[in-house]
Amino acid sequence: MQQRLVQDLMRIRHGHVVPETATLRQVAERLIISDCDMMAVIDTDGRFSGVVCESSVVRALMTNPAANATIQSIVCRHAESIRLDACLSTVLPLFRSSANTALPVIDQTGLVCGLLMRRDVIGNLLNRQAEAAMSAATESAASDSVHAKTVATQIRPPFQKSMSTRITHTAETNRSDAKPYQKPHFLSGDAARRVLWEAEDRL
Repeated sequence: MQQRLVQDLMRIRHGHVVPETATLRQVAERLIISDCDMMAVIDTDGRFSGVVCESSVVRALMTNPAANATIQSIVCRHAESIRLDACLSTVLPLFRSSANTALPVIDQTGLVCGLLMRRDVIGNLLNRQAEAAMSAATESAASDSVHAKTVATQIRPPFQKSMSTRITHTAETNRSDAKPYQKPHFLSGDAARRVLWEAEDRL
């Protein structure tokens, strides 16, 4: 089965990518209407620089920040990201941690292309298990069919000669006056009765 790539499963979410200069209020408003609890953060060159989590935004808002306060101070700079062309199987272990509900996907130049969501990873794992079970069932059915045909061939009764074929013994074959075997002649009902009546008359 062909390996799937990260780009096959990722979501292109421009609304989940924010610049470092975005304010806390702007990010908080996006998180409210979002189905994800984190945002990918980019620098002034548009390259990935970290993530900002929903929990960090909540803690920052609880300190009563200024209206123009930005997210620069709460950006996690050591966040994990994954390559666009990476095999999906190699990045699945990153979702074992409860902290990773989504991972930013970047290209070769470091630009953010989208997000790989944990819910999509779960769906892919379920589909993979279903495909594996279906493949195993198909192989098992094919194996059972071949086994049944083999058993049927092994227990097939030996070839039986036709009842009309008479078995000739060796002694008869060696006889010079041996006559070819002829099928017995059976009389119809009326003819048989006439033969019986003639025999009774002779008696």
